[in-house]
Amino acid sequence: MPILSKKEIECRIAKGELVKDPRRDAKKNPLVETASYDLSVGTILWKDRDSGEVKQLDFDSTKDDFSQPFMTLQPGQMVLVISKEDLIMPLDVCGTVYSRNRLQKENILALNAGHVDPGYEGPIIIRLINLSSLPWNLKLGQPVFTTVFHSVDPRGEKKDQRSRVDTLEAARKTIAEAYANPFHDSYKEQIDRQLGQYYLEKEADLREKFSKEFFRRDQVILFASIILGTVFAIVVAVPKIPWRDLWEYVKANRLNVVLIVLGIVVLEACLMLFVFKGWRRVRRYRRKRKRQSNRSS
Repeated sequence: MPILSKKEIECRIAKGELVKDPRRDAKKNPLVETASYDLSVGTILWKDRDSGEVKQLDFDSTKDDFSQPFMTLQPGQMVLVISKEDLIMPLDVCGTVYSRNRLQKENILALNAGHVDPGYEGPIIIRLINLSSLPWNLKLGQPVFTTVFHSVDPRGEKKDQRSRVDTLEAARKTIAEAYANPFHDSYKEQIDRQLGQYYLEKEADLREKFSKEFFRRDQVILFASIILGTVFAIVVAVPKIPWRDLWEYVKANRLNVVLIVLGIVVLEACLMLFVFKGWRRVRRYRRKRKRQSNRSS
């Protein structure tokens, strides 16, 4: 299958074949390479990583090429590009679409570029992924795909037409079902699952640590022993206390009694403060555990 030369491509374009509305130079001649034509960016579709919304950027025919907007392709991000030009393949010509060498040099991977059958009419869709560690600007109207045309035997072929509206609808459906960033989103679910497992394990460790710190068996036994000893002392000592003599002592030593009462009050206040601090630590632990549970879910 011989490849069509520049002269043949220009003649075919002049007859309304191969490329519809091609890019032209200052003299209104089609910008045809030696044996190919470079398709340019007409529409860019991508999925927003945060909202999941499909966003679209279209070529503005009211502006020149220098004033066209662009989007920044982040490392690992994927976009769908629809060519600005439509291919109009006669029955005796097929085509092959490649990504331009410039894309490969800048670590931009082009997928879906390939064969175009004879009789096809419509735009071309290609998927681009940024394999670079740096952001890459993709501008509307810039040439990105090289198309090579081959002559074929036209017997038995039939035309395959695809409108730009149908192409755009198919592209939006494709990008809506795709990852916004394949190299990030493809393992994000695994990371979330592993983090959830990690949080559960940490929660179990914290539970065990909490139980050991606040409810140790020896501490419980010591506390119970103190309570029982106090009760026993009260039961044994109260009947033997000379209450009349005690009352006379209180009247005779009021200052000492007041100091003793104040000492008891201070001790009780310290005990209450200790209990309050322990209660606050328990609340902080429960809030922390709740936040970890929300993250894992």
